[in-house]
Formats: sequence, C-alpha cells, structure tokens
Amino acid sequence: MKRTDIKSLNGNLPASYIPSKQAGWNYITDKKSKLTFEDVKKIIDRTDNKNFMDIPVNWQLAGLNNYSGSVWFYKTFDASNYAGDFFILEFNGVDYFTDVWLNYKFIGHHEGYFQKFIFDVTDKIKKDRENLLIVKVTSPLEEPKTLWPHKKKLIKGIFNHHDCRPGGWDYEHGQDMNTGGIWNNVNLFIAENLFITNLQIISKLNQNFSKARVKLTVEYLSKLETPRNENLQIKIISPSGKQMHLDKKVYLNTGDSSFEVTFDIDNPELWWTWDTGKPNLYRISLDGKIIPLTEESFGIREVKLDKHQTFFLNRKKMFLRGTNVIPTQFLSDLTNAKIAEQIKWIKEANINAIRVHAHVNRKEYYDECDKQGILVWQDFALQWTYDESEKFKRNAVSQIKDMVLLHFNHPSIAFWCCHNEPGNQIKTLDPFLFSAVRSLDNSRIIRIASNYEEHPYDGWYWGNKEHFAARPMGPLVTEFGAQALPELSSLKKILSKKEIEKPIWEKWKYHNFQFEQTFHIAGIDKGKSINEFIRNSQQYQAELIQTAIDFYRRGKHVNITGLFQFMFIDCWPSITWSVIDYYGKKKAGYFALKKAFQPVYVSIKIMRKKYFTGQKLNVDIWIINDLYKEYKNCKVEFVLNLKTFAKMKIPAIKEDSIQRFFWEQNEIYLPKKISTGVHNIIVLLKNQKGKVLSVNDFKIEIEKQPKL
Repeated sequence: MKRTDIKSLNGNLPASYIPSKQAGWNYITDKKSKLTFEDVKKIIDRTDNKNFMDIPVNWQLAGLNNYSGSVWFYKTFDASNYAGDFFILEFNGVDYFTDVWLNYKFIGHHEGYFQKFIFDVTDKIKKDRENLLIVKVTSPLEEPKTLWPHKKKLIKGIFNHHDCRPGGWDYEHGQDMNTGGIWNNVNLFIAENLFITNLQIISKLNQNFSKARVKLTVEYLSKLETPRNENLQIKIISPSGKQMHLDKKVYLNTGDSSFEVTFDIDNPELWWTWDTGKPNLYRISLDGKIIPLTEESFGIREVKLDKHQTFFLNRKKMFLRGTNVIPTQFLSDLTNAKIAEQIKWIKEANINAIRVHAHVNRKEYYDECDKQGILVWQDFALQWTYDESEKFKRNAVSQIKDMVLLHFNHPSIAFWCCHNEPGNQIKTLDPFLFSAVRSLDNSRIIRIASNYEEHPYDGWYWGNKEHFAARPMGPLVTEFGAQALPELSSLKKILSKKEIEKPIWEKWKYHNFQFEQTFHIAGIDKGKSINEFIRNSQQYQAELIQTAIDFYRRGKHVNITGLFQFMFIDCWPSITWSVIDYYGKKKAGYFALKKAFQPVYVSIKIMRKKYFTGQKLNVDIWIINDLYKEYKNCKVEFVLNLKTFAKMKIPAIKEDSIQRFFWEQNEIYLPKKISTGVHNIIVLLKNQKGKVLSVNDFKIEIEKQPKL
C-alpha cells in the first residue's frame, strides 16, 4: 500500500488512475446563474436527472454550444478501502469560477482557468459510504460594450477576447464558444500524514560552469500532531544516466509549511535548445518515512537579456527564430499526440523559440518543449485592456503569481511577459504584475509587456512588405505577419459551398477573415476562382514572411536580436495569420518560414530580375550562421535546370556570424545558352565535404538580346 493513493474522479479515465464507480458526471445547466444550492439539492435528490458529461472537457465540446453562465456538476464516489486519513481534493484546471461542496458541505471557491488548486477535505469525507461531490462552474458572458472588450474582468486572455477566436471583435459573437468547464483532471489524494503541494527547483551556475548549486523548496500540508525531523532521501539521475544519492535531515512542521534543501551538481549537463545543443533534463525524486515519493524533472541553464535586448543562453549569444502559438481554443482537446505533432512541426520549421500568446497552456505542452529543446516566451493571460479597479489589479497580481509557481520548473521557459498589447495599462497595471513576478523568480527574463511598438504589421495593417527593409520595431520583434486562406479541402470544412463560391463576407469575418486588409492594403487579387484566390493569398503571406525575415536576419546582433512570426497554427476552424491551418494542412507560408529560418542561411537580395544570356548576376548574398559551429572551405553553387553553372568560394563561416558578399565583387555569370522566359535559380551552400548546409532560390527572367 502506497502512502499516497490517487483516486481519479474523471469520466475519461487514464489507465494509470484508479477508476471511480461512476464514469460520467451529472450536470445541471444554470444559464443565468440563478439556481441556489437548495434548488440544486432538490434536483439531485429527485435522482431523475439524465444529463451526463464525461470529464475532463470544455463544455462547448460536450454539446453546450455557445453556452455562457453556470453549470452544476455532481457525482458520487467511494472512498473506502484506502489506508490513510488525510484526503486532498485536487482540481487541475477549471474555467473559470469554481464553487465546491462535498456531502452538501461547502469546501471552497476558486477563480481562474489555468491553475491547479486543492482542498483539504479530511473532515468532510465519508469512508463508510458513498460521497457526493458538487462543483458549480461559472464562465459568464461579459456585458458587451460595458465590460467587453475594453474593460474585461475575466483573466482568460485569448480564450475570452482575440481576433483568432470565434467571432473575433464582434460585440454579438466575439464571446461565442465559451471555454468554460472542468477541462483537466480531478483527483482525490489519500495520504497518511503529509501532502506535498509544490516542489520548486532552481539552479545557479558558477563562473566556469563546473558546478551548479541546486535549491529545492518543498511546500506541504501536514497532519502531524507535533513537529518532527525526517530523513529525506534524494535521488538525482543525470541526462547521461549517472545517479547521485543524498540524505538530508529536514524539519517537518504541522499545518501548511515548507522546507528548503540545497546541494551541488558537479560538471552539470546543461539544457540547450535543439539547434544549439541537447535539451538535457535531470530527474529528481524525494522520499522519506513521512514524505511521500515525489518525482520531478528539471534542467540546468542560464538565460539573460542584456541592455541591447540580445539574448544569451548559457552565456552564449542566441538569435531567436520564433513564432507565436495558440495551440488550441479548448485545452481539454489538446492531447499528448497533438502536442507532439505541433512541436515536431515547429522544429521542422527551424524554429527555436515560441511565444505562448496571451494565455497559459497545459503542463504537457511545456513538458514537450522541455524535452524537444524549444525555448518559451510565456505570456500571462491578459489580452488588450481590462478593468481599472484595485480589485482587478489584486486579482491579476495573484493569478500571475500562480502562473510563475505552476510552471517554475520548466527549463524551456526563458521569458515571463505580463501583458499583450496593453496600451496605456503598461503604466497603470503592468508595473504591479512585473514586481509580482520578480518577487518570485529572478532566474528568468521578465518583460513588462509585449506592446504595439514591437509588432510591425507592415504589409497587412499598413504600408507594404518592402517596409521591412528598415527593420522596423526592433531589436526584439514579437509579432509580424499576414493572413492567408487555408487549402480548399480545409476551407470546405469551415464554410459551405455557397459561402465559398459567392462569399458572404460576414460569415468569413466570423471565422476571422479580414476583408479590408486583404484587398485594400495587401492588395491580394481574388482571381477568377477560389483556387486562384487561395493561391494568391498564400503566395502573398509567404512572400511577406520571407521578405521580413530576410531583412531582419541581415541585421543579426546589430539592430535585431530575434523575431517571432504571428502565428503558427489555427486554434479553431478559421482564416488567420497561421502558416498551418486547423486541420494540419501547411500553407505556402510554412515553407517560406522554414526556408528563411534555416540555422545556416543563404539570404539573397535580388538587385535585378531581367537579364540577357551570359550577363553577370546582380544579387547580394548574406551567409548567416546561428549555430555554435565554424565551417571552413565552403562554397556557394548556383544551379539552373539541375546543372551548376557558377561557384563562389567561402573560406570560412565563423560560429554565430554574418557575412555579406556584394554582387559587384562576385564573378557570377549566367550561362550563355539559356532559353528566354522565367527561370528558377537554386542556391546551395555546401561545406568542404559537399554536404548542403543551406538552400535558397530566386527567379529571374531572360530576354532575347536585340540586335543594335
């Protein structure tokens, strides 16, 4: 018998959990939130309620379409046959207000959608008979024009207000498809004397990286009658499999308390991103006579942003090739398989950093980033502007602290960011959030906000894509991009045949399509068919992405330190800035992103597009190396119709470097025998062994030379 057993109270039961008697939860809808507890008790006592819902799930996915308000969930469970007299009820994610009763006794309230929270139910549990758990979940509609969208009170970020969610900015429909519900696991922990509520791990490297000082902070609830000493056994397994065993004596108090343990790790194996090294993870376990077996993973690394906003990982400069992600609109639907697939696509696109955009995601997403070496810029769940009251400020401060404590141990998280596009609230609200984060974590970079001045939407909301030549809004660009239509097969799942062939633009707008920007600013040609429209739309997005990234990367470590394209994947069936649509179909923009984000990259500026045969090519070339690796005796080859027609020697490519080669200095000539028309020139950068390090291409047009 383990000292701590876990009894799952979910409907959809993972195999690793002990099943409860009843697979589903009964529920009662309460759209106007007017039912009293006595009203609900009477309904339960009638025993004729046939409404069932498997938990965990966001209620939109369970059939409560566009439902805002309250839902009362209840179920019975058996707590017999378990050793121990200490019972903890744990919720891993409920959106948004939660009120809980056990055996008709109120046990607590919680606000927020992403937090894990617990209740000590020892004095309310019944081991000799069935127990009744009642959970009231309220996810309300915020009054349009009065509260929503400018004076919001719900701290839900993009799940409540965003131009990539159902309805966008529309007053009537912008809060459609409410994300309310018990979206994550509900568990009952049965312990003997002690329950660990939080394990925080922080490490600090010495000057030459020969040693890391590790500090564990263990928070717990104790039912001990008197304080006592405990012999704590610690086991650390390194990424290479080496084991380290420690015995530490700790003092355990009664009630809600904590203790700290410090130790050193010699010659630590550091956590790196996938492109700069290995994402090394340590595994630690704690055990004792009173302390239950507890395990956690962590990484040892150091992150820093200097005064020029240059990012350093383990004291090495690192250029951030990033994207913004909203992996889903409904967190209960984000399975481990979907997470793994998204992170795989991210790596395949040569992305080394993601910005979790204006929301806090589920733990498993960060776990995968830890394992795969993806750096994370973590936004708090504030999107645009909110209520100005002191009450809201206190709530936001409390919840941002929850975010930091919940995800503290993830080495992939390098940034905490307090607010997305706050406008003037960067002065009135965000300083309090910044101070709250700093009080808990001085090991990471804290950004007060990601505001409009680092979001250059040239070519979409204003201007044109050629404006990126000026490298606007650097040095750290956290949003840029353009919309693109998904493939036709996906579009047919979003809109009806009639709505596609003869567009009802209001319906397209509901799915986030922006008419004015598409036609009046980007100037995208609708063409003569939907296929032409899709092709033109995707081509424009791809050209803007590559144009922007080319210009930005040419300013590497001079006036640009990193960039985050907006955005990676659709979180619901929609038409947005994504480069992968909701159904997993990659747009042309994905491949442009993948090409322009190559860690070793040949960037080409076309100085002239039209030529006669045999003329000198007018292209400037930049060779950009983001890796901590030097290459010697390289060459650039120019290929036309599968034949190399010119070569350029590159004696050395230093690590983390950029070199420019002007066309006037290069003797690169077109073949004398080449047909008229448009041709695609492929450019290959090869190392001394002939291995291709980078691929790019560009188009030229050959004209027939007139007789003079």
